[in-house]
Amino acid sequence: MIISTIDRTSSTRQGGEEIRWRSLARRGMLHSECDSVDYVRLSPGTEFALRGREGTESAWFVLVGSGLLREQGSEAGERTLDAGELVLLPAGADARITSGADGLELLWLVVMPRSISQSLPMRRPVA
Repeated sequence: MIISTIDRTSSTRQGGEEIRWRSLARRGMLHSECDSVDYVRLSPGTEFALRGREGTESAWFVLVGSGLLREQGSEAGERTLDAGELVLLPAGADARITSGADGLELLWLVVMPRSISQSLPMRRPVA
């Protein structure tokens, strides 16, 4: 059994902005094609790229707070995100989020795209 909490987050500071994060689980712990589960906390007004890791797909779940999501690309648009909303980004997608006045807390699930996971050998957990 592996237990992980959001206590003792790591921190990145750039200018007046702060991003805090904690890895909750990694691929080897999960016995799946999930790469990781991370907790991310943005200080108020922080802009953060939601690109994820190269060659992966991401699901971003808003835990606390609100922010503005800006999608890049041919059908670029903006929308407000609030607690309880989910953003799904396919491999290669590019989006940015700016946290609102109270900051923003996100849960980030990173998975391999089907094109990769279907070519991998079947994985079986062992005790």
